Amino acid sequence: MLTNILTNIGLVLGLTIGVPFLFIFLLSSINHRTKQQIANRFGIGGQIGFGFLGIMIHEASHLLMALVFGHHVDQFRLVRIPTADNDTLGYVHHTWNNRNLYQNMGNLFIGVAPIFGCCLTTLLLAKFTIPEVYQSLIMSTHQSFSQMTFIMPTFSWPKMLIFLVVAANICIGGFDLSQADFENSKQGFWQAVLFLVLLTLVISVTPWQESLFSLLYHFTVIIVVISLFNLLISLVMNLIFRFI
Repeated sequence: MLTNILTNIGLVLGLTIGVPFLFIFLLSSINHRTKQQIANRFGIGGQIGFGFLGIMIHEASHLLMALVFGHHVDQFRLVRIPTADNDTLGYVHHTWNNRNLYQNMGNLFIGVAPIFGCCLTTLLLAKFTIPEVYQSLIMSTHQSFSQMTFIMPTFSWPKMLIFLVVAANICIGGFDLSQADFENSKQGFWQAVLFLVLLTLVISVTPWQESLFSLLYHFTVIIVVISLFNLLISLVMNLIFRFI
């Protein structure tokens, strides 16, 4: 019984924190370098031109999750023109009750929200611009990791071009988590871990644990597929701006 519970705790923490944070680190690192390349080549304002959609989605994701976790939003700007004195591209200023476990835990999700917000937006963009590719992508999420395959279907090149241009803008401006984002996430990390451990303990003594863990596994597969999709776009954009 104890071994089963410890295994379940390791599984839940690995799938809900380990796997997503691996992609969070990769996506943020790659797109941070891309934005630096753009700033070096076109000036700091070039980040607005090449990534304004992503910047707005980035800040809107922070804002939405701050509201979900009951934080008080003092000020926010979805996008702003950077200056020599202030190179901030957007911001969400929020406060919370340090004695409230739910609000403290929310800092983790508020900090990393742009990664999920941009992934979801890119997925929805694919659904409406290249539905054939979207359907093939969704079908691949129903496979196990060891058997996962993706077959590129036929698609409309003009629509694919539209998708790539918009998706590139989202990736460049949205996936770059700032140092403040990571610091904010740290404040809720241990509260989130404690909550997940307690939740796993409860689930482990219920008759629904198998179906719930199966649902968690399927959710993780979806996260992996979508993240790999965005990682590929991010790598291509990084290579393009490295050589232009």
